[in-house]
Amino acid sequence: MAGTRQILQRREAAENIGKVTHTMETVSAVRYRQYYRRWVESLEFYDALAQLAYLMVAAEQTIEHPLMLANKSDCQAVIVTGSNRGLCGAYNSNLIKLLEVHRKMAGRFGKRLKVYAQGNKILGHLAARGIETERVYHEFDEMPTSDQVRDMADDFIAQYRQGAIGRLSVVYTRFFSPANQKAQTLTILPVSDLIDDLTTRATVIWPWELGFEDFLLSPSARELFDGLATMIIRTALSGCFLDAALSEHLQRVIAMRSATDNAGDMIRDLTKHYNRARQGRITEELLDIIGGVEAMQ
Repeated sequence: MAGTRQILQRREAAENIGKVTHTMETVSAVRYRQYYRRWVESLEFYDALAQLAYLMVAAEQTIEHPLMLANKSDCQAVIVTGSNRGLCGAYNSNLIKLLEVHRKMAGRFGKRLKVYAQGNKILGHLAARGIETERVYHEFDEMPTSDQVRDMADDFIAQYRQGAIGRLSVVYTRFFSPANQKAQTLTILPVSDLIDDLTTRATVIWPWELGFEDFLLSPSARELFDGLATMIIRTALSGCFLDAALSEHLQRVIAMRSATDNAGDMIRDLTKHYNRARQGRITEELLDIIGGVEAMQ
């Protein structure tokens, strides 16, 4: 019975694993649907923001704003947002690979790199490599509040205006659709690069449909752009964290569903092995009984 006992223990272990992975899949599926509704609702706002930004930068008179212009700082800032929990496929490893590219490129061109991190998995990698972080965002789990985004954006804007940093980028997993998520870098500062990304990802903007000269602006475009640039930066940072959380939970759903299916296959195989072993044991006992009876005759 030792063989059948071991099979039963393995089957019980597989059943327990299946229960855990199914629970994790269910939890992430609920969070994914919540974030996905929020993502869909934000698309129209992104389109409107992109059109407004396009009209501003397409004006006949170029807007010379400090956040639009590059500065001479040799310091680059990068925000890396990962997950606090694992079991989500290659989600964190892809981000780590992209961060390593940034570190190599910064060393190649003689730039200093300030790393801002969020997520225990990313922090574990940085600690293992001995990479120092400028700041760790412990104050939120997945999504920062509007006040936290505002403080974060205002801090980087102040650093950029003072020339403390020459570029701000976010390394995150971008959510394009339920079938497409990819780890990539989004440049936040200077704002000109961010506006290019906004207009690219938005619904098609027809340049001949609207013109900057069609509007009477008060206050001036220069004054309006100051508030618009701040809004764009805050929105972009919030969108990066939303995309990251959405992608994380979707990839965990996929990974845990695969693990649950594998556990189910293992349980079925072990059940077959158990039935065969049990039947073989019963057959051996019957043969022993028959052999004993024949020996007594």
